[in-house]
Amino acid sequence: MPRRSFPGVAPRRTLAELVHQQLRDEIIRGRFDPGEFLSTGQIARAMGTSPMPVRAALTRLQTEGLVIIVPQRGIKVTGVSVVELRELFAIRSRVESLAVYLACPRLTEADFQKLRHLQREMATHAKRNDTKSWLTLNEQWHQLVFRMNGNEQLSRLLFELWYRGMSRRIAAPNVPGHMDRRLREHQAILVALERRDAELAERLWRDHILAGGEEILKYLEAAQVPAKTKRLGSGGGDGLRNARGD
Repeated sequence: MPRRSFPGVAPRRTLAELVHQQLRDEIIRGRFDPGEFLSTGQIARAMGTSPMPVRAALTRLQTEGLVIIVPQRGIKVTGVSVVELRELFAIRSRVESLAVYLACPRLTEADFQKLRHLQREMATHAKRNDTKSWLTLNEQWHQLVFRMNGNEQLSRLLFELWYRGMSRRIAAPNVPGHMDRRLREHQAILVALERRDAELAERLWRDHILAGGEEILKYLEAAQVPAKTKRLGSGGGDGLRNARGD
């Protein structure tokens, strides 16, 4: 893949960051099979770069829980079962709500303006049933609050938990009314944050994660979504279809 095939990415980003974003997006979208091995060399050739930025990107993806680097084998894409996903929601509900409690007094008026803007944009995408854009903005909304908690170790844990299992969580907008319900919960959380009511914001956020998680889990269980997902490039695009280690 030629380097110019990364549309819409700011030119100031490093090559390793570009590779990381591309691979992360493909993994999250389910374009690789969980348990599948990838090859650093093949990824580098497919993306038109040297192995060095690929290794840097994969190291970062490993810290995010999306891949496991197996010596002498390559890079293994991780998978998350419904049982593991349920466990992750329980952990996230506690860890994220702690971050919200800590972030509450640190958020600025500029942060609140950004959160309100994201809310409006998400509402627009929900009306249009634009699930991809809604998910992107939902991630931004959550992570804007995360970043203000003031605890670096907690932040690292938050982001690791967020990306772990995301390939299964993208099913969320398929649940009827899911986007609208989450937006109403966002609004209640935002009001609590603006009032500097850290305890209420903490409780609302915990309920928010658990309620959304339960909807996703029920959807996945009812649909009996398998662990294996669509292979990258099977839809006709070139992408990284040759970047496999098998």
